[in-house]
Amino acid sequence: MSQISVIIPAYNVAKYIDKCFKSLVTQTFKDFEVIVINDGSTDETLTLIREWEQKDSRFKVMDKQNEGVGKTRNLGLSLSSAPYVIFIDPDDYLHEEMLEKLYEGIRLSDASVAICEYYDCYEDSSEQFAISLPKFESETIDLMNHKEILFKINPAPWNKLIKKEILTANQLLFPTNYRSEDLAFTLMLLAHCEKIAMINQPLYYYLANRLNNVSSAYDERILHTLLALEASINYYKKLNKFKTFEDELEMVCINQALYELQKVIHIKDSSLALKIMNEFYDYLQQEFKGWTNNKYYQQQKANQSIKEKLRASIYESKMTLKLFYKFKS
Repeated sequence: MSQISVIIPAYNVAKYIDKCFKSLVTQTFKDFEVIVINDGSTDETLTLIREWEQKDSRFKVMDKQNEGVGKTRNLGLSLSSAPYVIFIDPDDYLHEEMLEKLYEGIRLSDASVAICEYYDCYEDSSEQFAISLPKFESETIDLMNHKEILFKINPAPWNKLIKKEILTANQLLFPTNYRSEDLAFTLMLLAHCEKIAMINQPLYYYLANRLNNVSSAYDERILHTLLALEASINYYKKLNKFKTFEDELEMVCINQALYELQKVIHIKDSSLALKIMNEFYDYLQQEFKGWTNNKYYQQQKANQSIKEKLRASIYESKMTLKLFYKFKS
């Protein structure tokens, strides 16, 4: 049995997938399987992944109709046989030591998850920007002593090696009825993690500006982030852990809401823009009344420049943002 299952959902990534696979077969760690699921691609993706299946016995390929990344990852998880899993995006690639360092980190610390740093990369540029993890006194952290990790790490799953039994024991799957599934999945995962191994080295190359990237959408899909936040908060309440992590979950909601609300300025449909504003602000007010007084938010503002503080003040008030939107449009 392999030690790691690498799960890859593939949809119309013929342009990128060879580079991704080459970075896998050159890993210094060899004891892994690759589960690739073609999610109804209309380009040459399936042909390419079938070729890799013929070349390397570690590759296991499945073809199905298009159902979205959440269902596809969940199917991959159900097919996995290893005690550790990682979910990779097929348009990205890995440093040759990524699996080895994540595996060593999670095994030596007996952590629930190991997380590494990564690079933001761009199609139209050779520049790469290292995205660091927060630094702690140890490379293995106790979540209860560092609850701020909930809002200080990227919620994407691709830089995280996960102990599979955490997922199966708690029936954790990716949501399938909205986008922003990464956010909800990772927050729910962290609710069950005691120890986290931090690998302070960028080992994953994330293509940040791929065409049609949903994270940059300026439309109603912005509200999917709100659905993910609501699901996550409700999950912590169900586990009776909401009060334990209330300040940190509040900061997650603040950061995500303010990030999404900055996109509103680019929406030409004023009725949609107002709907998004209303729903985000109403949720913050309902779930976290007085959210601007959050201790982490206040610390963040204290370190901002005057220009950044002025910009932040625009988004702290629904009325101010509405006025700013009218002015900009």
